[in-house]
Amino acid sequence: MARRKGEAARARAERAGEPLGSISQPSGPGVPGTDACLRCGATDLTRIRMALTDGRQVVFVSCPSCEQRNWFPLDGSGIPLDRDEIVGGDA
Repeated sequence: MARRKGEAARARAERAGEPLGSISQPSGPGVPGTDACLRCGATDLTRIRMALTDGRQVVFVSCPSCEQRNWFPLDGSGIPLDRDEIVGGDA
């Protein structure tokens, strides 16, 4: 008897050794300050590693619960960057 399409997909997913990556499942070491939302304390955050226009490497953190957004330098101490450091002083 032939397997149905859905059964084959489930079988492949069960064999997968590790979860697929996503922007909400960061890999590598954590960046200080990005474990929980600074405003509401939620831990279900979206984290995106990116480079600013000046070349600094940061993690953008967005909280879907309260819509707080912060940028943390990868080599920082857990204090988010000021808005002026992100968009420029004249914005």
